[in-house]
Amino acid sequence: MILALRSAMKERDFEKLVGGLRIDTEPNPAHKERLRQQMLATFETVGRSVGPSVTPTPQQTAFAAFGPVTKAAVAAAVLVAAIVGVWGLVQRGRGPVSLTQVRQATQRMAWLHAVVTEHRDGVVRTEQHWNDFGSRKAYILGSDRSVIVSEFGPGRRELLYSPSIRAVVISELPSKGLFGADSAYTLLDAFAVFAAQDDVAVVQWADRYDGRKVVMYGLDKSDPGTAVVGRRVGRLRMRLMADPQTRRLVGAHVEKLSDAGLTLSRQEWTVSYPRSGPMSIYDLGAPESARVFDHTRQTIGTPPQEPRPIPTPDDLGRTRLMPLEIALPRPMFVGTPMDIRATNLERPRTGPRPPFLVPAGTTNVALGKPVSSSDPDPLVGTLEMITDGDKNANDSSVVELGPGVQHVTVDLLERHEIYAIAVWHYHLRPHVYRGVVVQVSNDPQFSSRVRTIFNNDVDNTTGLGRGTDLCYIETNEGKLIDAQGVQARYVRLYSNGHTAGDTNHYIEVEVYGRPIE
Repeated sequence: MILALRSAMKERDFEKLVGGLRIDTEPNPAHKERLRQQMLATFETVGRSVGPSVTPTPQQTAFAAFGPVTKAAVAAAVLVAAIVGVWGLVQRGRGPVSLTQVRQATQRMAWLHAVVTEHRDGVVRTEQHWNDFGSRKAYILGSDRSVIVSEFGPGRRELLYSPSIRAVVISELPSKGLFGADSAYTLLDAFAVFAAQDDVAVVQWADRYDGRKVVMYGLDKSDPGTAVVGRRVGRLRMRLMADPQTRRLVGAHVEKLSDAGLTLSRQEWTVSYPRSGPMSIYDLGAPESARVFDHTRQTIGTPPQEPRPIPTPDDLGRTRLMPLEIALPRPMFVGTPMDIRATNLERPRTGPRPPFLVPAGTTNVALGKPVSSSDPDPLVGTLEMITDGDKNANDSSVVELGPGVQHVTVDLLERHEIYAIAVWHYHLRPHVYRGVVVQVSNDPQFSSRVRTIFNNDVDNTTGLGRGTDLCYIETNEGKLIDAQGVQARYVRLYSNGHTAGDTNHYIEVEVYGRPIE
């Protein structure tokens, strides 16, 4: 009878102790049963080790009968067992992020956008890729302004615009896609095609990319069936980087080697996920006046002398995209200094900034608009200089605010669709400004309905939450931030000093958008 009562009390102790654990994941029944057995065994072991047994009174539990040190030991043993068990359960539930999971998570997004920087023959070229996963289309804007559209869903055709002949050529979709992969027209699909081949081994490991943890996937493919400017590629080396939390692709390295092992081409892919992208070949710069040659139509007899035109894109409720034109001030320094020390720093880009697409009619709606600040009496300059259009890095253009966390707010006077925000802090020298946060709202006090569109405050010094965006070096290009068409009237920008001092600077803030009709 006593043994049965003691066992029941131990069961209650177990339930009480496990219920008091602050863990995010509830153990499944099998793990909970193993944990129960471990705790009961621990009670028995501790009971034997503390001397003569003590029979608890009906008001006492078995756990209460132990001394303070013994209680601590038991609790520690159970807590460790719970944490290890739950962590093991979580790890078993999630496991290593597989390539299939990365493909699924990535392709659940509406759009993928990649800026591809290619190093070839001593020249740096930049092209952009958009993947429309819903419509199964891939768009490529080349560094020479050529455009390729691969429709790998229904229809299966390829559209090529060549600026040298000002013509659009339509043909059947080639069987070889990206990097020579069979029927693969996106980066992830090409990697998956090669990974499935018997002579290819995929290696997976943890690494860091642009200051953050990533999961890496690597493969080498011999004789991929592609070439670089007429030179045969003997080996293709691909490395993909995925965020272990979102499981989405964030970057890639692709290297094409000759049979002798010489590098023919090296590409660096930087991936993001915008809400929209180009809707036709004309959105990427192909003029509507360009001639069209459609090779997908079969002709019986003598073909006509003139090429058959295809309709230019009607509106149909869709937005036509155009490259955003930003007038840049004169650069004040050349190259990247080597003595800048900042965590979470983005890799300096080579070459000019890639085109940023915005709807037609987008302008700088912040020009001349009123500006307020947490420091209403700047140390240098006046607040209206922040939207006066002068982006030059000289003493007559800069506004200096006091030390610590400060912010400026631009009032657009009415609600706008905002597609991009550009900010120049002070590009006279290559500083890195800390705690940069950009928010928008329709509330002038920013007390409700606030949306954060950029945050690299990794230490939460602003009190607005820890940011995941990268810090950056100030240049004459400014920082261009994708606002993704958010609707707002007010734009607020925070900072908390810089790598060379604790004051804050602004030369210009530009907000690119359109009034809401």
